[in-house]
Amino acid sequence: MGSGGVPVESGSSRVGRTRSWVAGTLVALAAIFVALGCAEVGLRAANFSFQTFPVVQFGYPDPITLRNLFVADRDLFWVTRDYAAALATARQTHPAVVFMGDSCTQFGSYPGIVLTRIAASSPALASGVKVGVVGWSSEQGLAQFKRDILPLHPRVVTLYYGWNDHWVALGPPDKDARPSESVWWLSQHSRLWQLWMKAGMSTPGRIDRRPYRVEIDRYIANLTTIVDLARDNGIAVALITAPSGHEVGHEPQYLALRHVRRLSDLVPVHRNYVAATRTVAERTGATLCDAAAAFDADPDHASYFEKDGIHLNQAGNRAMAAVVTPCVLHAAAQAQGEARR
Repeated sequence: MGSGGVPVESGSSRVGRTRSWVAGTLVALAAIFVALGCAEVGLRAANFSFQTFPVVQFGYPDPITLRNLFVADRDLFWVTRDYAAALATARQTHPAVVFMGDSCTQFGSYPGIVLTRIAASSPALASGVKVGVVGWSSEQGLAQFKRDILPLHPRVVTLYYGWNDHWVALGPPDKDARPSESVWWLSQHSRLWQLWMKAGMSTPGRIDRRPYRVEIDRYIANLTTIVDLARDNGIAVALITAPSGHEVGHEPQYLALRHVRRLSDLVPVHRNYVAATRTVAERTGATLCDAAAAFDADPDHASYFEKDGIHLNQAGNRAMAAVVTPCVLHAAAQAQGEARR
């Protein structure tokens, strides 16, 4: 007994209680690991798989499309299934012009038309590759440029962004969406983690309170960084403004479901990002390829778009090529002049 009649715990009692606590904790942890292991085995036995990029969520591509049509990429979020092969070919062929962008470039025929038109006057510039990927923003474009395009050492790069950047982010904005190495590994290998991701991919909160995938200041910074890096490496850049077939009061209704906060935002917000592209060209001295202005001035421009008012049909691609061709030639000549000075 201690002073005042309070019992004093002996050393052996404390050791015994500590051992009991440690043993209980180990048993509990072992039970948890066994349960998790059984769940993992069960999901694999059921052929469950949900290998998409973790936490990325917005209008398009949706998680199912990402899983079925694309390959996950930690730096670029996702790439087309033939992306690695196309890049390997480009490393061997050394294309003079690289066409970067989103689905407007991936699905567009304007790059091929541009190269055909260039061949007549500047055959040295007549080789090229398009590396745009559906759903990409300028955030992915910057990462792609640093990792995959700079090593190609092209003479000219065209940048055609400005749609996906101002779609609403249902998950975190693009700048915050890259995972740590451990999260990336789990997302690609653990079925239990994939199940947790799938369960959590529901629209979080009100869409009118969500941020844009790439806020406009970040958009300007991304394009500016690409231009600066390109110039430091002797590469010319042509910035293409994204033309639109949308009219106030006639915006596509489907965009209100997952893409924009309010349909009434669509036209003015897109115009802001077009203006931001012009701002980057003015600040950096990069070649401005103002397709948006050229289309607006063309009385036939409404017939140049698919029904979504975003992607170009064949007539639109020809019109785009007519705008981009002199831009590529100008950018190349400008870069050559700077190299001589």
